[in-house]
Amino acid sequence: MNRDSIPGATLLIANGDKILKEKGYGYANLEHKVPAKVETEYELASLSKPITATAVMLLVEEGKLFLDSSISIYLDAVPTAFRPITLRQLMSHSSGLPMDHFAYSKLYGPSALRYTVKEQLADLFKLKLLFAPGTDYNYSNAGFFLQAAIIEKVTGEPFQDFVRRRIFEKAGMHNSSFINGDSIVANRSQGYTRRKGQWVRFSLEGTIQAIDANGFGGIIATAEDEMKFCKALSSGKILRKESFEKMITPTLLKNGSPVDPPGRAGIGLGWFTRDYEGKRCLSHSGHTGTQVIYFPDQNFSVILFTNLTQGYTILGDRGFRVADAAFALADMAIAKWLK
Repeated sequence: MNRDSIPGATLLIANGDKILKEKGYGYANLEHKVPAKVETEYELASLSKPITATAVMLLVEEGKLFLDSSISIYLDAVPTAFRPITLRQLMSHSSGLPMDHFAYSKLYGPSALRYTVKEQLADLFKLKLLFAPGTDYNYSNAGFFLQAAIIEKVTGEPFQDFVRRRIFEKAGMHNSSFINGDSIVANRSQGYTRRKGQWVRFSLEGTIQAIDANGFGGIIATAEDEMKFCKALSSGKILRKESFEKMITPTLLKNGSPVDPPGRAGIGLGWFTRDYEGKRCLSHSGHTGTQVIYFPDQNFSVILFTNLTQGYTILGDRGFRVADAAFALADMAIAKWLK
């Protein structure tokens, strides 16, 4: 924390149902000197994506969605260039979609805004694909918005309501919610970033609370709820075990080679995958300084939530690589408890 100037953090390490270490460090809020605790809730940012992918898999199990069918089956007015895109490609960042789809001018205003699914789809469908679907890798928030939009179209209910009902409630995630500027969230941390050598406040609330069907970064949760989510997945509480296996199996491109994110071994459906210390390992991080590392075969979790975000690169903000810190902690945890 001293090295990376992290204001506050919560660390949780668990082996099965047994929590081996759970502790808060530093401050959840610097202005009011509120300590970070095990109950502190953090903005997950992209750590929301495995939850969105799980929601898709629930509908795949029910035969309402198909991983390798065109998205044009579920959405109207899909442009010709987008029609080859499949759900599997959206979930593995191999669709050819750019990083973001939204018009930033529509996210800000003097009063609360709504950036509807219809408006987002219209803006997204104006963009050009970076490559032919299924031929390369490009990390894409847009792909996870599309998954949420498809869930809404197929189920007829808001994406957030579907996730609350089918995932949060099933897993016992009672301290998880979606970003809403009007809501009072107990134990919520304030996010920060480093700008010109000083901490400044940072929150995703100002930019993404207006986005309907936010499947790419809208959840707030505790580290313990993240542990419950992982445990519920591997135990079959949310999905059938064969569905979970599909999620964590590395995805292949059309030429038969694995989708190859820079610096990672591969990607499944919503999860980054690798072999780590001879064990299957799942991981994902969030822009806001959150990270989960999960070993499904051992049901072993290392969860590091911090409130030091990446901020805005264009302003010179500096966060830190939360994955580096989390995997260093995982090395120590494996040596101590998972030899």
